[in-house]
Amino acid sequence: MGGSMAKIPRLDEYIEQQTDKFEKKRRLLILSHLSYKPTGEKVEEGFRYFACDIGQLVQAFSRQDFGAIAKLPFALDESGDADTSAVLLDLAYTRSGSVVAAQPVEYQNYNPIAVANPIVFEGERAKGLAALVRELDQSA
Repeated sequence: MGGSMAKIPRLDEYIEQQTDKFEKKRRLLILSHLSYKPTGEKVEEGFRYFACDIGQLVQAFSRQDFGAIAKLPFALDESGDADTSAVLLDLAYTRSGSVVAAQPVEYQNYNPIAVANPIVFEGERAKGLAALVRELDQSA
Protein backbone atom coordinates (compact mmCIF):
# COMPACT_ATOMS: atom_id res chain seq x y z
CA MET A 1 0.00 0.00 0.00
CA GLY A 2 1.09 3.57 -0.71
CA GLY A 3 1.83 6.24 1.86
CA SER A 4 -1.00 8.28 3.28
CA MET A 5 -1.64 11.77 1.96
CA ALA A 6 -2.00 14.59 4.45
CA LYS A 7 -5.63 15.57 4.85
CA ILE A 8 -6.38 19.04 3.54
CA PRO A 9 -8.21 20.97 6.27
CA ARG A 10 -11.71 22.23 5.50
CA LEU A 11 -12.09 26.03 5.35
CA ASP A 12 -14.02 26.28 8.64
CA GLU A 13 -11.41 24.15 10.45
CA TYR A 14 -8.56 26.13 8.91
CA ILE A 15 -9.79 29.59 9.90
CA GLU A 16 -10.68 28.42 13.42
CA GLN A 17 -7.03 27.32 13.79
CA GLN A 18 -5.75 30.79 12.78
CA THR A 19 -6.20 32.10 16.32
CA ASP A 20 -4.02 35.15 15.65
CA LYS A 21 -6.65 36.41 13.16
CA PHE A 22 -9.93 34.71 14.11
CA GLU A 23 -11.74 33.89 17.32
CA LYS A 24 -14.90 32.01 18.16
CA LYS A 25 -17.33 34.21 20.07
CA ARG A 26 -20.01 32.57 22.15
CA ARG A 27 -23.53 33.91 22.55
CA LEU A 28 -25.73 32.25 25.11
CA LEU A 29 -24.79 28.65 25.89
CA ILE A 30 -24.51 26.94 22.51
CA LEU A 31 -24.58 29.62 19.82
CA SER A 32 -21.28 30.94 18.53
CA HIS A 33 -19.80 32.65 15.50
CA LEU A 34 -16.36 33.39 14.14
CA SER A 35 -15.01 36.90 14.46
CA TYR A 36 -12.16 38.52 12.50
CA LYS A 37 -9.91 39.90 15.27
CA PRO A 38 -8.41 42.98 13.51
CA THR A 39 -11.87 44.52 12.97
CA GLY A 40 -14.07 42.58 15.41
CA GLU A 41 -16.47 41.76 12.56
CA LYS A 42 -18.51 38.60 12.29
CA VAL A 43 -17.26 36.18 9.62
CA GLU A 44 -20.06 35.15 7.26
CA GLU A 45 -19.88 31.60 5.90
CA GLY A 46 -21.31 30.72 2.50
CA PHE A 47 -20.90 28.63 -0.62
CA ARG A 48 -21.59 28.31 -4.34
CA TYR A 49 -22.33 25.06 -6.20
CA PHE A 50 -21.15 24.72 -9.80
CA ALA A 51 -22.27 22.67 -12.82
CA CYS A 52 -18.75 21.91 -14.03
CA ASP A 53 -15.88 19.53 -13.42
CA ILE A 54 -13.92 20.07 -10.19
CA GLY A 55 -10.78 20.53 -12.32
CA GLN A 56 -12.19 23.71 -13.86
CA LEU A 57 -12.86 25.20 -10.43
CA VAL A 58 -9.46 24.15 -9.05
CA GLN A 59 -7.66 25.58 -12.08
CA ALA A 60 -9.23 29.03 -11.65
CA PHE A 61 -8.81 28.83 -7.86
CA SER A 62 -5.10 27.98 -8.14
CA ARG A 63 -4.66 31.17 -10.19
CA GLN A 64 -6.68 33.06 -7.55
CA ASP A 65 -8.87 34.19 -10.45
CA PHE A 66 -12.25 34.88 -8.88
CA GLY A 67 -13.43 36.54 -12.10
CA ALA A 68 -12.97 33.20 -13.90
CA ILE A 69 -14.65 31.37 -11.02
CA ALA A 70 -17.68 33.66 -11.31
CA LYS A 71 -17.92 32.78 -15.02
CA LEU A 72 -18.10 29.02 -14.38
CA PRO A 73 -21.64 27.60 -14.79
CA PHE A 74 -23.60 27.67 -11.53
CA ALA A 75 -25.66 24.65 -10.48
CA LEU A 76 -29.29 25.64 -11.17
CA ASP A 77 -32.56 23.74 -10.98
CA GLU A 78 -35.24 23.62 -13.71
CA SER A 79 -36.61 26.98 -12.52
CA GLY A 80 -33.21 28.65 -12.70
CA ASP A 81 -32.82 28.82 -8.92
CA ALA A 82 -29.58 27.90 -7.14
CA ASP A 83 -29.18 24.15 -6.72
CA THR A 84 -26.61 21.71 -5.34
CA SER A 85 -24.02 19.58 -7.12
CA ALA A 86 -20.83 17.65 -6.38
CA VAL A 87 -18.65 20.75 -6.98
CA LEU A 88 -18.67 23.75 -4.67
CA LEU A 89 -16.64 26.65 -3.41
CA ASP A 90 -16.78 27.25 0.34
CA LEU A 91 -16.60 30.94 1.26
CA ALA A 92 -15.93 32.96 4.41
CA TYR A 93 -15.88 36.76 4.51
CA THR A 94 -16.73 39.87 6.47
CA ARG A 95 -19.41 42.19 5.11
CA SER A 96 -16.90 45.06 4.86
CA GLY A 97 -14.46 42.93 2.87
CA SER A 98 -11.66 43.15 5.42
CA VAL A 99 -11.12 39.40 4.99
CA VAL A 100 -12.14 36.89 2.28
CA ALA A 101 -11.38 33.16 2.34
CA ALA A 102 -12.31 30.37 -0.05
CA GLN A 103 -11.73 26.69 -0.80
CA PRO A 104 -12.88 24.29 -3.54
CA VAL A 105 -14.67 21.15 -2.33
CA GLU A 106 -15.91 18.06 -4.14
CA TYR A 107 -18.53 15.66 -2.83
CA GLN A 108 -17.21 12.11 -3.18
CA ASN A 109 -19.56 9.31 -2.12
CA TYR A 110 -21.75 11.95 -0.41
CA ASN A 111 -18.82 13.27 1.65
CA PRO A 112 -17.39 16.78 1.19
CA ILE A 113 -13.66 16.53 0.41
CA ALA A 114 -11.45 19.64 0.33
CA VAL A 115 -9.40 19.44 -2.87
CA ALA A 116 -7.08 22.43 -2.33
CA ASN A 117 -5.80 24.33 0.66
CA PRO A 118 -7.86 27.35 1.70
CA ILE A 119 -6.75 30.80 0.58
CA VAL A 120 -7.24 33.81 2.88
CA PHE A 121 -7.04 37.38 1.59
CA GLU A 122 -6.82 40.44 3.82
CA GLY A 123 -6.53 44.17 3.26
CA GLU A 124 -6.89 45.68 -0.20
CA ARG A 125 -6.99 42.33 -2.04
CA ALA A 126 -9.88 41.19 0.17
CA LYS A 127 -11.73 44.49 -0.31
CA GLY A 128 -11.30 44.11 -4.08
CA LEU A 129 -12.94 40.67 -3.95
CA ALA A 130 -15.69 41.44 -1.43
CA ALA A 131 -18.52 42.35 -3.83
CA LEU A 132 -17.76 39.41 -6.13
CA VAL A 133 -17.66 36.95 -3.23
CA ARG A 134 -21.01 38.24 -1.89
CA GLU A 135 -22.48 37.71 -5.38
CA LEU A 136 -21.05 34.19 -5.53
CA ASP A 137 -22.52 33.26 -2.14
CA GLN A 138 -25.77 31.43 -2.90
CA SER A 139 -26.58 31.14 0.82
CA ALA A 140 -26.93 34.92 1.19
